[in-house]
Amino acid sequence: MSRIVKALTTGLLVGVFSIVLPVAIWPGEAKLTAPLFCSSPATEPMVVSDTFHDSDGTSTNYTLYCVGDHGVLTNEGFALPMLVMLTAHIVIITTLALLAATLLTRPKPEIVDRT
Repeated sequence: MSRIVKALTTGLLVGVFSIVLPVAIWPGEAKLTAPLFCSSPATEPMVVSDTFHDSDGTSTNYTLYCVGDHGVLTNEGFALPMLVMLTAHIVIITTLALLAATLLTRPKPEIVDRT
């Protein structure tokens, strides 16, 4: 299996598992996608968590809002920012895996005896 295929496989697998980061550990990571979704006049990103209690238990939803002056507010949801974050995770991890594979499997120079 080539280095590129291994790096892509690693990037996809670890990237998919890394989606736990923005959902369970740091939902505010969605703020990093604000330049893609927030436009003038609402340019300040804010992630809001809504917790609901019902007969099925407790659930929490996260939503990216873009806030501006004078109460301007746009709801950007969480699905598109989540897909952007997932894509970024996969690209970053694939790149790191490819760099590691390239650096670790570099052929060692041969020592030539010129005596």
